[in-house]
Amino acid sequence: MNEFEKLLSEVLPEEESFRKGKLVSGKVVKVDDRFVYVDIGYKVEGVIPKEELPEAKEGDEVQAVIVRISPGLENPILSYRVVAEKREIEKIRKAHEEGRDLVAKVEKKTKGGFIVDIDGVKAFMPSSEAGKKVVEGKPVRVKVLELTFQKGKARIVVSHKAYVEEERERRKQELLKTLKKGDVVEGRVIKIDPAKGITLLIDGALRAFLPKEELSWGRDRNPYNYAEIDETLKVKVKKKPKDKEFIVVSLREMKENPWEKFLKEHKVGDVLEAKVVQSGPKGVVVEIEEGVEGFVPPEEVSWVDEEPPKSGTVKVKILKLDAKRKRVILSIKQTKPKPWEEFLKTNPPGTKVVGKVLKIEGSRAIVSLGNGKVKGVVHRSDLSWTKPKRVEEVLKEGEEREFMILGTDGRYIKLGIKQLTPNPWETVKEKYKVGDVLNLKVKEVFPFGAFLELPEGVEGLLPFSEVPRDVRVEVGKNYEVKIIDMDPKEEKITFSIKALRGEEEAEKTEEVTTGGFKLGEILKKKWKM
Repeated sequence: MNEFEKLLSEVLPEEESFRKGKLVSGKVVKVDDRFVYVDIGYKVEGVIPKEELPEAKEGDEVQAVIVRISPGLENPILSYRVVAEKREIEKIRKAHEEGRDLVAKVEKKTKGGFIVDIDGVKAFMPSSEAGKKVVEGKPVRVKVLELTFQKGKARIVVSHKAYVEEERERRKQELLKTLKKGDVVEGRVIKIDPAKGITLLIDGALRAFLPKEELSWGRDRNPYNYAEIDETLKVKVKKKPKDKEFIVVSLREMKENPWEKFLKEHKVGDVLEAKVVQSGPKGVVVEIEEGVEGFVPPEEVSWVDEEPPKSGTVKVKILKLDAKRKRVILSIKQTKPKPWEEFLKTNPPGTKVVGKVLKIEGSRAIVSLGNGKVKGVVHRSDLSWTKPKRVEEVLKEGEEREFMILGTDGRYIKLGIKQLTPNPWETVKEKYKVGDVLNLKVKEVFPFGAFLELPEGVEGLLPFSEVPRDVRVEVGKNYEVKIIDMDPKEEKITFSIKALRGEEEAEKTEEVTTGGFKLGEILKKKWKM
């Protein structure tokens, strides 16, 4: 008796006579829409429901179990499904013994897990053994964890997680055997440690560690500048540790050693572009290319007494190459003349020029002039006589417009826009005087007072110390005020409401104090003079 027959006999003991539960064999003699007719050596053919053997055809040899037989029945009723199930259970048992995986179809989710079908045999997969890829209606590979019989019925427990872990271990061992130093692999980033480096997973199985020292030939050792979680990186195998749990890889070795490349391509006298990476009184360190740095001594930074560049890109000239020490001495000043002086020779102060706004930096804008080698700077205080709060109110990056040259500002040409139009303060100086009473609108309110706008577009301050207690100052409203102080040279004017009522005599000092601040300081903060 083979294993299959032994397993079947545990549930359906074989009898000598034809009776319910007997295992019979026979040949298919007929197939119709409802039944498959099988010659089992009985006086009439046994019948198997067509749905149990939808592919059956005449001449096929089949095994089935008698599930119903009596003199009153025209044909004995047979079941192929019971035999097929026991046959599949035997296959599952062998797969369990041999440690092989099987393909199961996920039928439905149930309490505590999933019901799966393995070629017609139902099995249970606990949620803890499922994993993320287990989806109803989809096939999934599993390992048999348990196969027992209770009252003749098989109880099968399977795991997709066990299959995944075994498959991962198999792939890991294959990779460890085949990979060698210098091989290029691709891995998914699963962890980033800013103090140590990056951990990758290769082929979903083998861990690889990328130390921060192997990120770049340059000085940037911040792992977050090279990768993000779940990003893929191509790296080169550097070594395989003895424990064989992971490999060490390098990102920088994906590129040629930059020093060797640099020495092949450059010589003394070459002019290059470099990025400033460190700047101080002892000189400037620049990165010529990734992994190649050079030094600019203090005396080679500039033709004039200027602050060394703190950042950005500069042109440098190679003065000395020391291949053995991997050292390059450079000069910034020898790559260029004094551009501002050259420009001012043909464009003296008062000249109108057209420039393109390169960028806006806080309260100033940097402007490209001439052929682009000369840069100008326009401060917020020189944009408009009405003193805008932000540079962006007047200028936009990328736009071209007319400026007036005012002089120099360090290595920049100092520019102005308001100088292209008459100074409204000249009109104010002629039109108004201390003691004049005006009806003006409040433009802005601050904790120390309000700014009122004259018809000429300039603003004056109404300190709250000059506002009676019963008066509430609000933006947009008009108030009758009296001029109590004017300084056209400093472009300042002060108003008072109290002075109109005679409640308090306006203070005639050079600076009015409001809330602990001097008016001059307040105006300086407001206008940034």
